[in-house]
Amino acid sequence: MNEQEPITTTRAEKRSRRTTTLIGLVVAAILILIIGSFVLMISAGVTGTVRDVIIILLALESLVVVTLMLVLVYQVTLLVKMLREEIKPLIESAQETAASARGTTTFVSKKIVTPTVSIASTLAGVRRMMSFVIKGK
Repeated sequence: MNEQEPITTTRAEKRSRRTTTLIGLVVAAILILIIGSFVLMISAGVTGTVRDVIIILLALESLVVVTLMLVLVYQVTLLVKMLREEIKPLIESAQETAASARGTTTFVSKKIVTPTVSIASTLAGVRRMMSFVIKGK
């Protein structure tokens, strides 16, 4: 008995479908307007003038894009310079901290851990020897 639940559409799904449909209609209307404009321009004989205006606009757009690219390259250069100036001291500080930690661990190892291990092993040997002497095993 495998009962299937009815498929319901949520409010968000309805809104999404409505938005998609609206976007499709707007795009279709824009395409119809563009095609109609081309048909009217061809029939009126103004295509040469429109072509010249579009070439000028594209040239201006190219100048704007190149200018913005130059500004972007300049900003990236400033960012890299700032990162070098900020990151280098941080790396040096981290290296100093690592060297200090290395020195601390070496000191603790030589002064505390090694003698403690030595004493512990000596005491273990003495305990084993005493248990052997006392119990005979």
